Amino acid sequence: MNIELITNAELENLEGDVGHFTAHIHQHARYIDLNKCTGCGECETVCPVELPSGYDANLATRKASYKQYAQAVPGAYAIQKADNAPCRTGCPAGINVQGYVQMVKEGKYEEALKIIMEDLPLPGVLGRICPHECENGCRRSEVDAPVAIRDLKRLAADRFDPRDVKIECLPPRDEKVAIIGSGPAGLSAAYQLARMGIQSVIYEALPEAGGTLRVGIPDHRLPRRVLDQEIEVITNLGVEIKTGTPLGPDLTVDDLFEQGYRAVYLALGAHQGVSLRIPGEDAEGVRQGVDFLREVNLTGTAPVCKRVVVIGGGNVAIDVVRCAVRLGAEEVTILYRRTRQEMPAWEEEIHAAEAEGVKIEYLVAPQEVVVRAGKAVGLRCIRMELAEPDESGRRRPVAVEGSEYEIEVDQIVPAIGQRPDVSSIEKLPGLEFTSWQTLETDSVSYATSREGIFAGGDLKTGPSVAIAAIAAGREAAESIKRYLDGKDMVAGRDSSQVENPEFQPIPAREARQERVPMPELSVEKRVGNFAEVELGYDEKAGREEAERCLNCSYCCECNQCVSACQAEAVIHAETDKKRELEVGAVILSTGTGNFNTAQ
Repeated sequence: MNIELITNAELENLEGDVGHFTAHIHQHARYIDLNKCTGCGECETVCPVELPSGYDANLATRKASYKQYAQAVPGAYAIQKADNAPCRTGCPAGINVQGYVQMVKEGKYEEALKIIMEDLPLPGVLGRICPHECENGCRRSEVDAPVAIRDLKRLAADRFDPRDVKIECLPPRDEKVAIIGSGPAGLSAAYQLARMGIQSVIYEALPEAGGTLRVGIPDHRLPRRVLDQEIEVITNLGVEIKTGTPLGPDLTVDDLFEQGYRAVYLALGAHQGVSLRIPGEDAEGVRQGVDFLREVNLTGTAPVCKRVVVIGGGNVAIDVVRCAVRLGAEEVTILYRRTRQEMPAWEEEIHAAEAEGVKIEYLVAPQEVVVRAGKAVGLRCIRMELAEPDESGRRRPVAVEGSEYEIEVDQIVPAIGQRPDVSSIEKLPGLEFTSWQTLETDSVSYATSREGIFAGGDLKTGPSVAIAAIAAGREAAESIKRYLDGKDMVAGRDSSQVENPEFQPIPAREARQERVPMPELSVEKRVGNFAEVELGYDEKAGREEAERCLNCSYCCECNQCVSACQAEAVIHAETDKKRELEVGAVILSTGTGNFNTAQ
């Protein structure tokens, strides 16, 4: 008689008659090679995940970790995993958030950066300016407040220089790729291509690299030294950046192909401000917010007047007013046509602007610039009220009849949106554009309708956030590699979400532990300078904040166990298997578990 012990398995179905059965079994991955594991326990020693006492370690429920696991095979370990944590699925770039948070908790900052830099090359940049959508899904909010995920990413980059992280690259290939634009999408694509062994050259129209990161985000939010250092991460891999080299009459996409480039990635960004479409907008004293920020960021200053009015409710508007305050404007006001609840700018940025003396008037829209002798001297406005939601999901602002009024103003800065400037590529044969001046591409491969040309970032989506552009650059790099290899650019890239994902239950008695606040430069010390306002966690505060993570996914896939296992028994890439066994008898010894045994 043969008896087979099947570990980490569930009986899904049993068919047949007495004496002859077919057992359909779902065998969960153990992530350990039983033929190699010696049971030494080194993996358990280095695992950063600590599960609460008294949790259910039943194999059938798949709820176990190294440190508290009911071993089914004597002398061998197993790793039990749930679905990806919601912080990871909520990140546009799919970064292993749980993994790097656990490394920060352990004070292993280099290891944290290695996890982050599997997906992106700019940890210190994103540790400052990412909108941290990952925190929206953090289940810690069901206890008190989300983990400060973005701030922990910054801590890792502050504590260990990303330039010193060893980046593994494949051997160099012969093909070359041209990338147009050195913003987050272009930098990300170049980084990932370099790791694949594919050479690239970035062509940048501006005198300095960084795109929107360089010219759209002021120093008080993103210091130049941080951006410069992390661009070095990419150039150190052999990527060349040619600044002051725009597409145009002297350099076309066709020229690039003639020069031997096998593919071109268009990542032009969205640097063109959207017009207000009101009378008087062309008067002296009216200037687009993106143009104002570009001058501030490239030169350190820009002309400001005594009374400045900024129109718009996004982060660009907030950046403009905070710059205007620092450059000496005495009275700075934002006009926004909806209420604070609909305002797209981040709440922490709105609060910071108000703390620095900016006034915000809600439910107001401009009607006409008052012009005298060719110069703007005032702004005619009208009060608004909110009606039913529009296509954006926000309530639509409607003018209140008879509520017009005028305000005196010396300088007006529209900041209601941006569009890509496509003048350099709009006549390129084979490309298709939308009415918003964005480029049509395949939603998965980022390929345009012209062979060999790919596009991503704001040129594809319109103005968005840096982390989304970085994710686009990574996906485009994968497509370009497949294109060069002659492979299907779409196959196997399904990004569908798991329905009813399985997470570690939140312990019923989980103690409240409030989020560690971000230290900030006092308002008094911000006057007249662009010193960074958010100062970053110190090591003690950061590790305390990281400890608040609930480890929703059990195993954090930090790979510390892989490094520690001298037997090389850990195989995180293992997958579940479906097995079909022909047997004469089945012995059910499942405890309280329930199985489907329908015949």
